[in-house]
Amino acid sequence: MRTKMLLALTCVLLLVSTAAAGPGDTLWTRTYGGSYNEYGYSVQQTSDGGYVIAGGTGSFGAGWADVYLLKTDSSGDTLWTRTYGGSDSDNGRSVQQTSDGGYIVAGETYSFGAGESDVWLLKTDSSGDTLWTRTYGGSGYDGGHSVQQTSDGGYIITGYTGSFGAGYEDVYLLKADSSGDTLWTRTYGGSDYDRGYSVQQTSDGGYIIAGYTGSFGAGYEDVYLLKADSSADTLWTRTYGGSDWDGGYSVQQTSDGGYIIAAYTESFGAGSADVYLLKTDSSGDTLWTRTYGGSYWDEGNSVQQTFDGGYIITGYTGSFGAGSRDVYLLKTDSSGDTLWTRTYGGSDRDAAYSVQQTSDGGYIIAGYTDSFGAGQDDVYLIKAAGGGVMIDCENPSPWFCRGGRFLFKLTLLNNTGGNISGTLTFSGYSGYDCDPGNVLVSIPKAKSYPPGVTEELYFFKVPNAVGPGQYSASVGGTLGDVDLFCCMNTEIAQCGPWKTGGNSEWELVEVDRPDVALPTATELYQNYPNPFNATTQFSYSLAEAGNVKLTIHNLRGQLVETVVDTRQGAGEHQVIWDALDYSSGVYFYKLQAGDFISTKKMNLLK
Repeated sequence: MRTKMLLALTCVLLLVSTAAAGPGDTLWTRTYGGSYNEYGYSVQQTSDGGYVIAGGTGSFGAGWADVYLLKTDSSGDTLWTRTYGGSDSDNGRSVQQTSDGGYIVAGETYSFGAGESDVWLLKTDSSGDTLWTRTYGGSGYDGGHSVQQTSDGGYIITGYTGSFGAGYEDVYLLKADSSGDTLWTRTYGGSDYDRGYSVQQTSDGGYIIAGYTGSFGAGYEDVYLLKADSSADTLWTRTYGGSDWDGGYSVQQTSDGGYIIAAYTESFGAGSADVYLLKTDSSGDTLWTRTYGGSYWDEGNSVQQTFDGGYIITGYTGSFGAGSRDVYLLKTDSSGDTLWTRTYGGSDRDAAYSVQQTSDGGYIIAGYTDSFGAGQDDVYLIKAAGGGVMIDCENPSPWFCRGGRFLFKLTLLNNTGGNISGTLTFSGYSGYDCDPGNVLVSIPKAKSYPPGVTEELYFFKVPNAVGPGQYSASVGGTLGDVDLFCCMNTEIAQCGPWKTGGNSEWELVEVDRPDVALPTATELYQNYPNPFNATTQFSYSLAEAGNVKLTIHNLRGQLVETVVDTRQGAGEHQVIWDALDYSSGVYFYKLQAGDFISTKKMNLLK
């Protein structure tokens, strides 16, 4: 007797939380605070699907202002809040979930330390209870703006220092071990004011820092980008801007090894100030710049590269929206061209400081609102829908784009009343009728499915190298005694109806495909992002078709998972590895293609 299962299949261009929600539409908002002022400066999705927000509070705590840390569930409902500080003013500017499930927070403290203000680093457990705190600085004004856990388990912090360095204020970079003890500090700058707002460890083990400089550049202040090696020795610096005031607030290394910077500019654009987005190569040389905004003041405070290779930027706008200042969210393609913009807020002042794409393809935004909430300003958390539309799989119309990520959501519900064990493989192919040709992605899943439990699988990436043509995606495997097979054909890609039990009814549509330049050498690239939490992308090029094997190994060299094991055609290939079921640590990934063998290291941080 064949096992009875409900196979519910929904294919989407980008996953959204509701069928009616368009890109950037509000799914929900939350405010947090009391009768005075609260601000949210940093937000991150946590491993449980919820969110952690760091900022400052004047309503709660021990002093004039305290560091404010909030943990919510996936709907933004509060799980717990914590305040940290003394009798003076203290603020949290940056938060990240650490590999042990706790949190690291960086900011500034006027209550503790050696000077007027000090960089403050706080380590908590998963419940927000303090494990340790550290202050860094001298007799002047010092503060922290950005922190990231590094691949060695320690921390990198950037901010500003008026105690050390060459000028009134210098960029301050600090490396701490896992206990917060100082390994080294560096300052960068000249005789004027210079400040670091964002730091990220790069794939080569070094660091990229963005901020502003009044000491160098073309204007009063310029965007300041610094690349340092793992010991913080300067590899290069760059300034960007014009004759007026320009400054950088957020930087991220992009999948091509270059950098994306969110900033503001008074030198260029349409208004008093505009959102300023800059894309550079790996040496910091400008590839392109874009400005966004209207006739008043608009500012970009946070940027992240998105699943589709484009960018999501948040900040605030005085040019558009409902009030004197509104939260501003912009989605661009990989060239910085605007796909859509949204504003959020009410009749008063609202602004955002942090944005992150969430695992469902949507966006989480943190800032403050004076339009809503309990007090003067409240922490403002916004969940927005992703940049796609729901596809009717029986009557498909949208197309997928070269280089973009199309995410199919497959839900399997076990209705048998008992456990079902088996293996599912989620794959994509070029060629017709799911004919195994150039495998785009292959994600095997082998596990036991208890009664009533659903399993979701996702298929991600269209390689940049492919041209218009006929493509296929399939889900195949065996659960219990049910053979599952679903096929979707695309014209890069028009979604076709899913099939079960084969694709004999499939109708092909001939589409011209231009010539595609093939790689001249086989090469394995560094995974991105790295370090990563839960998922990362492997990219490699094949000079010729052949059998390909991509495997994951632990530090002992033991096989952890086989990601790809099939014949593939020449060209560029990408595959997503989902490490949700694995613990934090160092892993190696190994590519074997004919006589070519290459191994690289990566770091999983949860």
